Amino acid sequence: MSAGDVFEVAGGDVVSSAPELARLTLNVAKVHHDAAAGERLVYGGHTIGIALHQAVRALPSLVTVVGWHGCDHLGPVRENDTLTSTVEVERLDPLPSGTLAHLRSRVRANRSTDVLDWRFAAVLA
Repeated sequence: MSAGDVFEVAGGDVVSSAPELARLTLNVAKVHHDAAAGERLVYGGHTIGIALHQAVRALPSLVTVVGWHGCDHLGPVRENDTLTSTVEVERLDPLPSGTLAHLRSRVRANRSTDVLDWRFAAVLA
């Protein structure tokens, strides 16, 4: 692996159980729980969680996230969206044991453009 490598994560993940996910984070916004509010929105933290899961699928040696360089939510994520992502290696720094990888995850929903642009640092085994 080297800087500039881009990994297209195979497949996608369907966002389901939006009300349950919102309850787990004590999010009480009506749009997350009330079907009459229209399509349920998904809390941004859950989108990041799915992005991390997809990054681990692309980079199975990812051990832990140690910091964030930035995170931009570019559009809404709704229940039943299918999210796909690409993970780009921006920089690699050697560690005494392993590698510090500076990564960029770009997440797209099936019915819109990009919904998340997340830059983070992670330890790779």
